[in-house]
Amino acid sequence: MRTITTLLVIVLVRTFAVAQSLPQQPLIPPHANTVKVVLFGHSWIVLMQGFQPWAFPNIPSNHVSVQGYGGYTCEMLIPPLRSSVPASTNAAFLMTATNDVLENIPVDQHMACMQTIIGILIGENPNMLILASNVPPLGKNVKDHRSDISQYNQAYLTLPQMYPNNVKVVDMWTPMVDVNGWAMANMFRDGVHFGTNGQDLVMGVIRDALYSNLPQ
Repeated sequence: MRTITTLLVIVLVRTFAVAQSLPQQPLIPPHANTVKVVLFGHSWIVLMQGFQPWAFPNIPSNHVSVQGYGGYTCEMLIPPLRSSVPASTNAAFLMTATNDVLENIPVDQHMACMQTIIGILIGENPNMLILASNVPPLGKNVKDHRSDISQYNQAYLTLPQMYPNNVKVVDMWTPMVDVNGWAMANMFRDGVHFGTNGQDLVMGVIRDALYSNLPQ
């Protein structure tokens, strides 16, 4: 009996180890075939074009709209917002802050802009899920904005409290930062934009946030 128990424990341990080593299957979002998603923001969004088929399995590719504007600050993104994110959108992923940090725009000014954007989207569709990305780290070859990014990312944590029925913050900083607060060099192409090695991580973070937060 003792031998059987020992063998059973070994089998269970090995099974658990194998299960842990297998790639995790993405969640299937509710009503996957009808969900309409928009990725909206600065140049990081531009780089996401073409990733829809593999980044968002179970959602038709033509239901994922990529609306990127290279070099745009948050204020510059307000004019194209309504045409880029129509009222029929179920979920919008927003990435608006990096250029504001690079241009030394005060955090209070940026957050006021974010409130304007969120207010417009909720005004169009009160049920829209809004996924707001915080600020990813920057590389050592860029001016040191680590303190600014920290202030921005602290401020972003207040958004779900202000809009509890709509807004979730997507943490794009933590998985891409090294121990000193700089961007992981292997994840970035130029210290500002994610590179080939970072694309799976970036799109995976967005997918997991989207699939886990879409209304049931």
